[in-house]
Amino acid sequence: MKVSPIFRRLRSLKDLARLACAFERIPRPLFAFPYDGKSYALAVHAEQLGDHPLFFFAVVDSLRPFVRYRSEGDYEDASFSDDALPTSYLHAPVLTVKTAPKEFGVHMKDGPLPEGVGRMELEDVNSLLKLGAYRYIVDESYPAFYLSTEGGDLYLGTFVHMGDFDGSDFYFYVKLTGDPGSPFIRYNPSKVNDWSFTSRTAEHGYYYVKVVRIAEGSF
Repeated sequence: MKVSPIFRRLRSLKDLARLACAFERIPRPLFAFPYDGKSYALAVHAEQLGDHPLFFFAVVDSLRPFVRYRSEGDYEDASFSDDALPTSYLHAPVLTVKTAPKEFGVHMKDGPLPEGVGRMELEDVNSLLKLGAYRYIVDESYPAFYLSTEGGDLYLGTFVHMGDFDGSDFYFYVKLTGDPGSPFIRYNPSKVNDWSFTSRTAEHGYYYVKVVRIAEGSF
């Protein structure tokens, strides 16, 4: 079967590390593809849309064996490391790709989502969080929310597969009134309006969602 990947560039290595590591039972592997002849596209496979793997990547000038990540209080750190130490960090392994299907190079530029993926705009962030809670129950992991821009406006969205294996994929999104400026959302599923953007992830009684920023463009 022919692989038709989709790529979206992220704003920073920190966004990539947050996507690969935050709230994951095991950090996701990062794949390093050659990029523009002098740098690398460091990518994580974060979503699957039918037969199309969706990768998010950050461009880096050099590589080391791991990307380490930690979020504690208001402090968030992401950097390269030669080993999986200290253990207070989560470490995503870096795998250097020597050869790959040609589609990976062709599709590394932003392109449209597959025709089978529906787009739905929701009324507010609360509705998006309820949808995230649904995916948490189904997949046993909370989805990432993607922050993107289109025509000068900010949008926050996430992907959800509805139905069984042969069901449909949707991108649900909301329009924001301003830049949240924080990498997470805290959410109390028992109280409809008890949610906020935050830099902290240790307060009890809340679910937390990671927010990653697309470098430019949207879905």
